[in-house]
Amino acid sequence: MRRIIIDIEIQNTIEIIRKQKGRFTAFMARLFVKEETLRKEVEDRILDEIQKTIAKNLEIRLHQEGIKANLKIRKENR
Repeated sequence: MRRIIIDIEIQNTIEIIRKQKGRFTAFMARLFVKEETLRKEVEDRILDEIQKTIAKNLEIRLHQEGIKANLKIRKENR
């Protein structure tokens, strides 16, 4: 079995929250929640989206090429 490992570390957590939920939420999050907690939440959501996108697109592409394969796409928490 072959593997691809993707490591992701978000550098602009507050900007992402500001864009997605607004300035007030970003301001409150900065005041009341540790930045590490915010980063973990943002990274988890991004990883979920990456996982869904890869699974969907890879299954479609393999099917188009006539390739039968067992895919196990999982998120590993560290």
